[in-house]
Amino acid sequence: MNKTRRLVRGALLVSAITLSVTACGQKIQLSGAATTAPQATSTPIATPSTPTITPKPTVAPQKQLQVKAYYSDQDEMKLVEKVVTVSVEKDSDVYEAALKALQKSDDPKAIPLFDDLKFTSVKFDAVKGEMKLDMSFGPKTQLGAPGEELFLQALKKTIFQFPEVKTLYVLKDGKQVDSLMGHLELPYPIKRPN
Repeated sequence: MNKTRRLVRGALLVSAITLSVTACGQKIQLSGAATTAPQATSTPIATPSTPTITPKPTVAPQKQLQVKAYYSDQDEMKLVEKVVTVSVEKDSDVYEAALKALQKSDDPKAIPLFDDLKFTSVKFDAVKGEMKLDMSFGPKTQLGAPGEELFLQALKKTIFQFPEVKTLYVLKDGKQVDSLMGHLELPYPIKRPN
């Protein structure tokens, strides 16, 4: 009986140790035999796969608008008016598009006065009718007095072709200046001519 009890206790002890060790998923060597944790067996359930469709980004359709753009003649004596087509996503983009049209010309007789210039900010306040424009000049934008006069005329005619614009505030490199190129006085603001 003593021997039987000892065997039962030993078997229970070995079983308890085996269960606690196998619960951690580790192997244990007991009397030369390897015992491993039981592996859970499951049958994978097939789920129907649905193809993932990535939606295409929505791009607003471009509107084609015609605006007037102004250039110099070849002798820098007078303005040349051209009607150009600009592409805009929304109507409020038309001001910047019209200004950017001043930077290039397909006509060799219409010379851009704004080709070496960057419009760093174009903002329109519809409530006040105010256009605020900030420009950064490159070295080729430094024109003589006649060129500066044509430059200002082109700028005013381009902006004031839009009847909602009543005043134009022009900044150079973020600052209010007395003259854009040093030859003509720059009014601040420029008001729509009557």
